[in-house]
Order: sequence, then structure tokens, then C-alpha cells
Amino acid sequence: MDKKLKQLLKHTNSLEELVNLVKQVDFSEIKSTEISLIDKSIKKLSQKPEFKIAYLGNYTIEPLPSYVNAFSVSEGIIAEEYIGSYQQYFQELLNPNSPLINYNPDLIYLDISLRELQPKIYYEYSSLSLDERKNSLNFIISHISDWLKVALNQTSANILISNFLQPNFYQTGIADLNQEYGESEFYLELNLALLCLLKKESRVHLFDIERLASRFGKEQVHNPKMYYIAKMEWRENFLPTIARELIRYIKAIKGYTKKCLVLDLDNTLWGGVVGEEGVMGIKIGQGDPVSEAFLEFQRKIKTVKDRGILLAICSKNNINDALEAFEKRPEMPLKKSDFSAMEINWEPKHKNLQKIASTLNIGTDSLVFIDDNPAECSLVTQMMPEVKTILLPSDPATYSELLEQLNEFEKVQILQDDLSKATQYIQNKQREEHKQQIGDMASYLESLGTEIKIWEATEEDLPRVHQLFSKTNQFNLTTIRYSMAEVEKFFQDSNYDLTVISAHDNFGEIGTIALYLLDLREKPYLLIDSLIMSCRAMGRGIETAIVNHLKTKYLTNHPEIQLSATYIPTKKNKPVVDFFEQQGFEVVKKEETGTKKYILKSESAKLIDSSWIKIIA
Repeated sequence: MDKKLKQLLKHTNSLEELVNLVKQVDFSEIKSTEISLIDKSIKKLSQKPEFKIAYLGNYTIEPLPSYVNAFSVSEGIIAEEYIGSYQQYFQELLNPNSPLINYNPDLIYLDISLRELQPKIYYEYSSLSLDERKNSLNFIISHISDWLKVALNQTSANILISNFLQPNFYQTGIADLNQEYGESEFYLELNLALLCLLKKESRVHLFDIERLASRFGKEQVHNPKMYYIAKMEWRENFLPTIARELIRYIKAIKGYTKKCLVLDLDNTLWGGVVGEEGVMGIKIGQGDPVSEAFLEFQRKIKTVKDRGILLAICSKNNINDALEAFEKRPEMPLKKSDFSAMEINWEPKHKNLQKIASTLNIGTDSLVFIDDNPAECSLVTQMMPEVKTILLPSDPATYSELLEQLNEFEKVQILQDDLSKATQYIQNKQREEHKQQIGDMASYLESLGTEIKIWEATEEDLPRVHQLFSKTNQFNLTTIRYSMAEVEKFFQDSNYDLTVISAHDNFGEIGTIALYLLDLREKPYLLIDSLIMSCRAMGRGIETAIVNHLKTKYLTNHPEIQLSATYIPTKKNKPVVDFFEQQGFEVVKKEETGTKKYILKSESAKLIDSSWIKIIA
């Protein structure tokens, strides 16, 4: 295949063509020569990478970066690599003018070979005393801790650090498990200590290569011959597994996590067609292999919801039959209440997917759609290419594994706001029903009893702040995507005002839904660098209450101060195109791109009515 791929790549003249070509490649059987061809084409065609990765370690890490680059392109992400010098992962950080520091990576991946760092542990563990074993563990953790402190201080990168593989065979054989502080205990304690160390930092994460090797087959991950020849730690056929795991982190860090899993019903959530077999005839539950496979699949779907991913149903069915299945089959793990949106009718599924996105107030590119029907999947792919559409295989026993392999729902951290998301959307539906009952908008807003709490961000708020910067699209005046390191710097610098806002009303908690970032460095001219609010809080006057708060805090009784702001248009933030004008800001410059510059002087800072919002500051 490499000759055919070579010809195709040779005639690829743009990055878009390359991405589309690579998306058609079957990576399950790809050869290393083909990976190299794709990587060379990326470097030839890409002007500016979306994601820069620095690979550091004490062994020869090539050709892993080529695999990551190729796999990234298949996901529509352009990645680029910096490969640290052999054994120089500490020295390169200590030198402020090193190529690593100048490269300014988005992600640093550190993988340390224990046989290089502590050869006595690797080769002579059985002959070491108890103190020597424990001292070695403390040394390893201290070494990584010291490196980490420098890395966090010297770079703004997210950091991934690999843990250590348990040996395939213990030096004292099966007797190791009965020895005082044997190898098995040492490696378990070492990896646990490393996990606890890394959990303390919000932009540092453990890369669980021990789990990857166990899944792949530990006897297959090492290549002794290549280690002796070139100090290469891993067999090349293990590198795709490492690369795919790195892609999970890249997508999570970049904020490319999808927001909603949309599911068909018949032969997807249960076996059979409910309209034909009846509620009691569909396959789900204990008793036979097919029913148990669908039971397992529903359990897996439930764990996706537990990450803060919304669930929805898009099914061609009689709605009464479908809902009856949830009511009369209590053995199903998924309940009607688990779904934030349902479109169960005979309309085309691509139209129903659009309705689901509209109901949830998210983009259609935030959807993952799973169906067992090839024709339905094909039509959705044609009509809505932005939706990740997955055709289920013929055997339901493989459904759960397929769901586990998806990387669309990865997050580096699951926050309380994530866990509450499904409940919040249900409450939003209740609010909408309440709104229809009242009819009058002013009376509706008053009846909600909305309260917002405004406070300067604390360290505990920073992950949610970063999430809002990364994922908010509609109510985002500039759509600047700040990294976690930049968020931390704003928090620590008194020249910035980083403030967060939470809300609740009579229907329940809405969560931490907004933030603003003010740049105070050019006093008395203050810049509203960012003003962001979750789409689920739009349309009730909270945004006006926030700006009133800003006017009161900075302009009332301060005639010398002036607020400036910017609106930068994107495909998704059209709802706020005139927001600053509505709040009394004056447009001082409008560019051909649609970007607008604003000022608001103290004498013009009139408060706009949002009396139905109670502010707790």
C-alpha cells in the first residue's frame, strides 16, 4: 500500500487535502514506512501547527513522534514535535536559552527508563537491602519532583509523565510476592507515589504506560536487540498504542471533547425492534448472550454520562412504544431521565440531530451519533459531516469495546459542573415549560428568582476557569483560548482581575457559568480582555447584571477610569455581536473583519435594568 499512498501524497497540494486523505487511511494495519510518508507530508504542507509537543526522556524516543503526528492528522489536528537530546531532559530546562525553552511547547511528554535512571533497581533488585530499595524509590520520586518544579516554572506547557512498567518476571521468581518489599510491592508503591505527586498540579498528568503495556501485552512491548543497538525502549508495533493514548490527551487539552452522545434505540440500546417484538420481546438484561451484551453497552453509556457528557435519543420509532420500554423494563440501566433530549419520530435523522443540538443549545459539531443502520449513518455523514457518526458492528458483544475506544469524550479532569450538567439541562427544560405557561417574558424572569454570586477566582476555581476559556463559543466576546498556565498567571498577577460568577434560581443550581478578565496594567485605561458566559445561562439578564457590576466596581465615583473592550467575530459568537452596544459602550473602531473596539467612560456608564437578578458579591 505504501507505493499507492506515496503517489496520493505526492499529488496532495494543501493541508486540507492531506487531512481528508489521511482520514481514509486504515491505521489498524499501517506500516512504519507509511507513517513516515504521512509525517513528511505534514511537515511539507503545514505552516503553523495547532499543537506542539516536546518529547523528553533518557532513551531514544523516535519514531514515536511520527506516529503521533500521523494519527493527529487523521483527527484533523496538526501536531509538531521537538525531540529532546538524549539524557538531557533536566539540562534543557535549566538553560533558559535552550532549544526546548525557545520551542515553547503546548505539551511536554516525559518518559524515563528505569534501567537508565536506576540500573541497580532494574538489574540487581534481589541483591539490594531493604533500605537501599526504599531509598531508591524516594530518589526516583524526588528526581521527578525536582524536574517537575523546574518544568512548571520554566514553561507554560501541560505536562505528561509516564509511570513505570512492572517487570514481566521478578528476579526472585514467584517468591517475590512473599518477600519483604519485593519488586511487585516496589513498583506498585512507586507508581502510586508518582500518581499522588502529579495529582497536586492542575496542568500535570500521569501517562499510564503500565496500563497500556498490560493491554497490549507486556511480552511484546520491549525489543532487547534494538535497546542494545540504539537505546530504543519500545518495539515499534507498540508505538501506535502509545500514540493513540497521547491523542486522547491532546484532544482533552485542546478542548475538543464532544458534549453529547446521541443514540438510536432499536438494535442499539436493545436488541430487536420494539414496535414489532413488543416491550417484553426486546433483548436487554440477564439470561442470554445478546441481552447481556446490550445490558453491558447501556452500563458503558451510563459511565459516559458520569463524565458530564449529555445523552440524547434520535430514533425512528413510535414514541409511545419507545417510552414504554423505559417504563416497563426496569432492568435497563438507562432511564428516561438520563436523556437530556429526545427526538423519537419518523423525521430524517439529520433533521432530528439539528433539533437536539438546538434544544441543548450546543453546536452540531458537539454531537457523536451512534446507530446500527448503515443507510442512516451514511445520510447523516453526508448531510452533517461535522457530526461524528459511528456505525455499530453486527455483533452487539463488541459495542462496549467500541465505546471505550472512542476518544471524543476525554477530559483531563471531571469537575463538579460536569457532573451536574445533565441535571442542569433537565432544569432548563423545566424553565422553558414554565416560560410557556407564563407567557409574559418580564413576569417569567421575575418568577425565576435568579441569584448570582460574584467573587475573585480562587485556586480551586482555576480548572473551571480554564474550561470556560476552552469550550465556550456563543457568549464569548473574543474567543481567546488561554492555556492553563496562562490562567494561573492571571490568577497570580495583581495586574489582572479574574472574577467568576455562579448562579442559581428556583429550579436549582446552574453552577459556575461566567467569568471576566480585566487587564489593569494601563490604569486608568482598563481593558475587558475576556467576558465569557455558558450558553445555558443566556437570555435571562445575567450578562447585563455582570456588566452593571463592572460599571459599579470600576466606573462609579471614578471619573478618571475608562473601560475598553473588543468584539472579535467567529462562526459561533454571533449572539453577542451587538452586546457591548446594548450595554452602552461606544464603538470607536470597526474593522473589515467585523472586529469592533469599544470604550465606556465613567459619565456614560448607566446601569441597565436587571432588577430581577439578585447579586451576591
